[in-house]
Amino acid sequence: MEKSQRKLGIIGCGAIGTEIAAAIDKGSIDIALHGCYDISKEQTDKFSAKLKNVKPVFMELEALVKNCDLILECSKKDAVREIFEVILKNNRDTIFLSVGGILESMDLVEEAKKKKINIYIPSGAVVGIDGLSAAKCQGLKKVTLTTRKPPLAFKGVKYLVEKNINPEEIKVETVLFEGNAFEAVKAFPANINVAATLSIAGIGPEKTVIKIIADPNTTANRHEINAEGDFGSFRAITENVPSPNNPKTSYLTALSTIALIKKIVEPIHIGT
Repeated sequence: MEKSQRKLGIIGCGAIGTEIAAAIDKGSIDIALHGCYDISKEQTDKFSAKLKNVKPVFMELEALVKNCDLILECSKKDAVREIFEVILKNNRDTIFLSVGGILESMDLVEEAKKKKINIYIPSGAVVGIDGLSAAKCQGLKKVTLTTRKPPLAFKGVKYLVEKNINPEEIKVETVLFEGNAFEAVKAFPANINVAATLSIAGIGPEKTVIKIIADPNTTANRHEINAEGDFGSFRAITENVPSPNNPKTSYLTALSTIALIKKIVEPIHIGT
């Protein structure tokens, strides 16, 4: 008997959710976009207007999770815990993009493990996660991330407002932050999901070293990962353009999520 398509539910109808929906709409992913949820009616209207071939049902959060068998979270860090609790209640496999929220909800990850619920995190805005995951198996000792973005990518960040730093006034390369991944995620919740992903894939949030730079001379988001351990060492540099719909998000994040969904629903799985 031929398997039916899995039913995807998207939580968050912003830039990334729209990119994923558009890929499904074009037939690029073999999955049914069954439902969507967003707290903003304006966002759902914009979302719907960009779809031609698929017409997802807009539902409340719990109804969405109950009626779909794979969930994609692309909302915001502060919403993760509430969403995760609904996921656990309904035993649904879930892709989380707001990885900083996962870092702050590791107790729920343990509960998901006990219930045998799959929690997926895409590589996001960087390459090198496969190598990091492999290195972690034996003797990974040091992981650092240096992130460089145009100043306006940091506009409205509360951490900078509290320090009286106005991104619009940055005219030279400026280090905004140096510390560990857990601190970085708290300070830059909308900009540094990469730090959370690295720390989960690697040696943990306290040991993963993060440096964040605002650079007015760049138009790309640049992430440099350096890892050392018993395996040797590697350096992975990713330069990607901001999402056409949200300058705070790297375009590669949406593409990485599309690749992950394809990996989940297709029979051939390539990579670590």
